[in-house]
Amino acid sequence: MTRSKSGIGGNNGCGRREFLRLVAGAGISVLLPACRGVLPLPSPVPPQQAKVPTERYKKPGPWRVGRAGLGDLSAWLVMLSAHIEYGFKEKYRDSFQEYLATSANWDADKQALDIQSLLAEGVDLLLVDPLNSPMVVSAVNRALQSGVPVVLVSGDLEGAGSASWVTTDEEGRGGQSAAWLTQHVTGGRVLVLQSEPAQGSQKAWLRGVQRGLAGRSEVEVEVASCFWLPAEAKAVTHAALERTPSIAGLIVNHGTMAQGAVEALVERGLPIPPVAGADDSNGWLRVARQHNVRFFGLSGGANLGLRCVELAIDVLSGRPVSALLYQPTTALHETDIERLYRPDLTDHYWAIHELPDRWIEAMFRPPA
Repeated sequence: MTRSKSGIGGNNGCGRREFLRLVAGAGISVLLPACRGVLPLPSPVPPQQAKVPTERYKKPGPWRVGRAGLGDLSAWLVMLSAHIEYGFKEKYRDSFQEYLATSANWDADKQALDIQSLLAEGVDLLLVDPLNSPMVVSAVNRALQSGVPVVLVSGDLEGAGSASWVTTDEEGRGGQSAAWLTQHVTGGRVLVLQSEPAQGSQKAWLRGVQRGLAGRSEVEVEVASCFWLPAEAKAVTHAALERTPSIAGLIVNHGTMAQGAVEALVERGLPIPPVAGADDSNGWLRVARQHNVRFFGLSGGANLGLRCVELAIDVLSGRPVSALLYQPTTALHETDIERLYRPDLTDHYWAIHELPDRWIEAMFRPPA
């Protein structure tokens, strides 16, 4: 468990530099209005849920908040954690006495124990980016029964209650990606790369893809699964190309998969088809720029971490909150690459974010 008193500096991301050298997958960065940035392009956002009361959780601050995290085993999760830490330690530090964080390293049993440990510390509110597991469901429900509000971060947790859930609209993301591809592919084989079912969001994403492809009998759909790493996506794409060495279109669950799939096609000397479902990760934008890829993407939404901090303030202040809050996304195409791509930063940098420059420099600037 890591502890930090409010006011500890915002360059906490420096300790993640070694991780960011090793794990593939991130991108570029849209900054706060006071910083250099990219104007967001509007994209559809689902209607927000009705407000729910939180008066029973109201208490005087400053507060102690705990987070039972999955573990920063992908670059997206590193960016998510950075937004949460920036919120607690810097942007809203006057509201918080202490921020406690644990890492489950993708172990559901450990996450359930982490929740118990944080409750024993007497936290006023819990953030949980959950593994979708009965043990975690039970631990979250016990927290709520004890009077501690829980804000779910990103992933779904079937069977658990919460004060609020902050996420991205993954079903909408899949539907938009499939709809774009059908406008650019008249027929043939479409390879769909979905993520391994870790948090449950991939099921919603695949439902959206299937909905977007419904009725397109001229399209032959092949679905393959891998984790969010370019090397894994490359291997899965190579295997698909062994079966049939032609792809009319690609639908991917985020840019790291697109990066690996395009690299596989290039290695085989095959043309690169339209790619749907990419994002604003620097690694993806680098590859798309290098190979002139026509693509549709949506921002990754890791800045939802800051929304979670703001929700914690609302809940503990007794203000009504949405039971479900969607983080808006930004639509991206190949025409956006030149204003987004940052060759001076690593592949692990994301374009759409709300972090100060010094956080980004500390986390994503390669060592001299």
